[in-house]
Amino acid sequence: MALKSFALALVMLVFVGLDAGATNDSHSHAQLSFSPMQIRATAPGMPSSAAYVSIANHGDAADRLIAAKTVVARRVEIHSMEMDNGVMRMRAVDGGLPIAAGEAVHLAPGGLHIMLMGLTTQLAADSQHEITLVFEKAGEITVTATVKRPADITPTMPGHNMSHQSQ
Repeated sequence: MALKSFALALVMLVFVGLDAGATNDSHSHAQLSFSPMQIRATAPGMPSSAAYVSIANHGDAADRLIAAKTVVARRVEIHSMEMDNGVMRMRAVDGGLPIAAGEAVHLAPGGLHIMLMGLTTQLAADSQHEITLVFEKAGEITVTATVKRPADITPTMPGHNMSHQSQ
């Protein structure tokens, strides 16, 4: 009888764990979509680069991009660029980047971007690298980014090439 109760408890535990994982996964991927992510190509020895993407929130609740990570950089931060007394300044975004329900946020050259610092490899044009975006509610979503020459980076507007897929 004890063995039967143990087996039943084990089966219940497995089903509860599978159900929780499925709920979390569908929540994290169904509400957010991404344009093709692009990374600025680097020359040999360049210590940093930037990644760009548009993120649309199709859900009913706001979310927040709180971090990003990748193996090609020792440090990754969400940055903004803004004019300050005639000087362009780049700063880390405090508290993450809010993405309102039904809205999109665009990370593009000259504005918001993901800063890749302490590069561990040269970022050659046409190579691909994974970047994991960490959201307050959706959790971690890994996307594949394509490295582009600066002149080939194209800003993506809402509805153009947006994908519900994550890698």
